[in-house]
Amino acid sequence: MDVKKLKNSIEILKEDLGDSLVAADIWPTGTGQSIAGFNSQPKATALFEQVTEFMNKTLTGSGFPGLDKYYMLDLQADSLVIVLQFEGYQWGLLVNSTKVQLGLLLNVAIPKAREAFLDAVK
Repeated sequence: MDVKKLKNSIEILKEDLGDSLVAADIWPTGTGQSIAGFNSQPKATALFEQVTEFMNKTLTGSGFPGLDKYYMLDLQADSLVIVLQFEGYQWGLLVNSTKVQLGLLLNVAIPKAREAFLDAVK
């Protein structure tokens, strides 16, 4: 893994989302410990590790398909949490939903950031 490229993937996301990006953390699945971030939220990172694990168990146990590339939660106070899924890693984002267009987020910013992330971990 190239940590410099990993941090660059966060910079790419910051450029695309501007001040709508409130926080971002990347962590290895199973640890809940951020290895790169912007306005890092260590408590949230550790807890979202547990949320993802619980959701995966719930989906599997109910016979539903598992999580794919990301999941998104619409929160109070005009906030969105998006947790991107990768082989062995997760990337959590906190976004101000009044400052971002959902189409830009899902169709431009996230795919670009995913590509940069995958380049960093290959």
